[in-house]
Amino acid sequence: MATIHVDGKEYEVNGADNLLEACLSLGLDIPYFCWHPALGSVGACRQCAVKQYQNAEDTRGRLVMSCM
Repeated sequence: MATIHVDGKEYEVNGADNLLEACLSLGLDIPYFCWHPALGSVGACRQCAVKQYQNAEDTRGRLVMSCM
């Protein structure tokens, strides 16, 4: 299991899933176009971009494609 934080809320998710799959399984709305569960991820459309922070002290974060 993995812990993610989305909009200030904490969620426990399957650590084997990519971030997009984890968020969709929780019913969270993250836009995406090029990802399909049967085909995998390419990250080409860039619609699922999210800012990822390493920990609570990370104030900068980095932009990642949640399908990757």
